[in-house]
Amino acid sequence: MKGHMVQIAPLEDEDFKLMSQWLRPSVASALGSGKQDFFRADQLKEDIINDSNTNYVTILTHDGEKIGFVTWKKLQYEGSYELGGIVGDHHLWDSGCGAEATVLVMDHLFQHKNAHRIQFITGLFNKRTMSMLMNNKKVVMEGILRDYNFVDGKYYDAVIWSVLRDEYYSMEEYGQPTTVIPEQDKKQIEEDFYKFLQENWDSQIYNKLVQARR
Repeated sequence: MKGHMVQIAPLEDEDFKLMSQWLRPSVASALGSGKQDFFRADQLKEDIINDSNTNYVTILTHDGEKIGFVTWKKLQYEGSYELGGIVGDHHLWDSGCGAEATVLVMDHLFQHKNAHRIQFITGLFNKRTMSMLMNNKKVVMEGILRDYNFVDGKYYDAVIWSVLRDEYYSMEEYGQPTTVIPEQDKKQIEEDFYKFLQENWDSQIYNKLVQARR
């Protein structure tokens, strides 16, 4: 899936080494995950492969440079997900690359995985993400998680935000959702099919089918 600035792609074997670098104690890992820890590439690979509820994609520029990742986790109820991620290069933090990659994943979940609800958890030390979410009137703040993150020797609250399916589709700033099959093709074959039914089926059956679609 491609956006204006970045695209997302499945993880490859060499990506686990990059992930271990992005997740080591740094400003990027603190802002992205709220954690400061060391992870070996082989350990990350094993954990990700064994976790059937969590998926990862790499963020790439259109030049093919890998700059971070986005992750989504299935929650308790069908259609509910939690998103997170990291952009490793601090020079790209205010570029919009991370936000666009997140929108691409949201688009994938709502359009192709039948998602109903997507949530984000953001630490109150994360100025960039908090400012972005506070300025987005369509993202709903659901509550505060007290002392949720431990950063720089201190506990910080976190805020939980969410977007529901109908709210997402009303967000004009996200643009039109991506489609796999051209809308014109779908419309044309539907018209052709119902014309076929009208010409070849009993009129009462045809009328019932048409009414059922409305």
